Parts: sequence; structure tokens; C-alpha cells
Amino acid sequence: MPTIEEAINTDDTSSINHLLFLHQNDNPGLILISKKLIGSENYASWKRSMIIALNVKNKLKIVTNEYTEPAANSTLRPLWERTNNMIISWISNTVTDEISNSLNFINTVSDLWKELQEHYSQIDGHRIYQLANDISQLKKNKCSIEVYYHKLKGLYDETDALEAQYICSYICTCENGRLNGEREQRKRLIQFLMGIEESYSKTRGQILLMQPVPSIAKAYGMI
Repeated sequence: MPTIEEAINTDDTSSINHLLFLHQNDNPGLILISKKLIGSENYASWKRSMIIALNVKNKLKIVTNEYTEPAANSTLRPLWERTNNMIISWISNTVTDEISNSLNFINTVSDLWKELQEHYSQIDGHRIYQLANDISQLKKNKCSIEVYYHKLKGLYDETDALEAQYICSYICTCENGRLNGEREQRKRLIQFLMGIEESYSKTRGQILLMQPVPSIAKAYGMI
């Protein structure tokens, strides 16, 4: 019986686990995600959604060029061209007409993906500033604690997605790594607690005395 890794890395192009396999329901008009890329302001969230959708379709490695383009005389070439054009159609379906029109003459999906990355992620610093500003000003006010928590979590999730490219890929096992993680968790916890009303002051005091520092999710559950 083949292992999971062997099944995924199969050479059988008729297998659903092969990267060039297309399901009978796959077609150029397929819309993988509901949100559309409109520009730099929503590129990070759009990219995250597309990565998830393409990974589900087992096509992400083609997009990132981890599965390289077959040679012109390869027996896989026709299959790759068909799959490449299919994915280009899928991505084009999730961007605005203005953006789509500028991508018409790009031949490979990996080049298309790189073009979008270079064009719309170049002002991530501005978006990070906007997110930091939104986080600092977010208050519960008249909304429910559930709505407040999910708004704040969404802002932090987008910040993490934008700043992922700056994170060191090495696994840190030193004490400084742990302390930095706790410091960041404490900072986010305090931001969360600052945004709630004084009626939660008793629970807030109890949370701040907890050791180790709880996550925002745990604090939200307590409140």
C-alpha cells in the first residue's frame, strides 16, 4: 500500500493527486473565491484566500513554479499548457476587469502570480500603518463583545499575513524567542482590554494578573 507522500507525488496523470489533473467539473469560468482583487488595499487578504483555494485544488505548486514548466518535447507539455491556462482563467475571474485587462498577454500562471505580487504588495508598509492605526483606535463602543473581538482579530490576522515575509524562517529555541512571543501576546491582550468598557473592569483586572499571559482568545472567552 503506497504511503501518503507517494500517493501525492504520483506520476499517474489520471490520478486526482497529480498536479496536472483536472476534474471534469473544472472549467475556465470557475470562481474559486467570492472576493475580487481591487488593488493594494485588499491584496493581502485576496492572496491568502487564493492560496487556500489553489491548495485545495492541488494547483498551488504550479502557481509558485515549484512544479516547473515541462520542456517543449515533453509528453506532459500539452497537459501542463491546459492546466496553466485553466489556472490563469481562475485567477482572472477573481480580479477586477481593469486588472484582468492588464494581464491578458502573460503566458504562464507563475509569471502572472509574480506580476500581481510585485505590483500590489509594494506598498505593504502603508497598509501595515493603516492596520496599526485601526487597531489602536478600535473600541467596543456599542457593538457586542463578539463583534469587537472578531474585528480586532481580523486586523491582527491581516497584519500577520503582511508581515510574514519579514519573519525569520529559522526556528528560534532560545529564551529571547519565547520572551518576544510573550511580549507580543501581552501587547495584543492589553490592546484588546483597552477597547472594552469599564463594566468589565473586574474581569479585566483578573486577566491582567494571570500568569502566563493569556491569549486574546482566552480573554475573550472569560469575558
